[in-house]
Amino acid sequence: MSDESLYLVKLQFQSGVVGGGSMEIQFAVDPKTGSLNGRANGSIQEGTQHSPHFTASASGHMHATGYNDVTKVGALTGQAVVSFPPPAIGSYQSPFTASFGVDNQWNGKGSFSVGDNTYQCKVTLID
Repeated sequence: MSDESLYLVKLQFQSGVVGGGSMEIQFAVDPKTGSLNGRANGSIQEGTQHSPHFTASASGHMHATGYNDVTKVGALTGQAVVSFPPPAIGSYQSPFTASFGVDNQWNGKGSFSVGDNTYQCKVTLID
């Protein structure tokens, strides 16, 4: 990691599978320590009539790999608040994890889990 100051990254996770989930996660990177702190928003079980939506706060770490096509790997954990789909009212808390392996342009592969739902995803940088 370099001696730069904090910077923000916003990534899109898309499973590309009908009925799969997707999310956007934005986090601050501290390049001196490799620590990550951020927030995710997304849907699980997309493709259903009313897919459950979630928001999550998460923290974790990122490391440089030194490889050509996967230069950074990272992982975050936290708690998600999942909203019940209509017509139900309410929400519940569930464990949240996300991990990724990306190139210098922040594009690559990753996964995220909300409770028992895990999605393998394509990861892309959002400008």
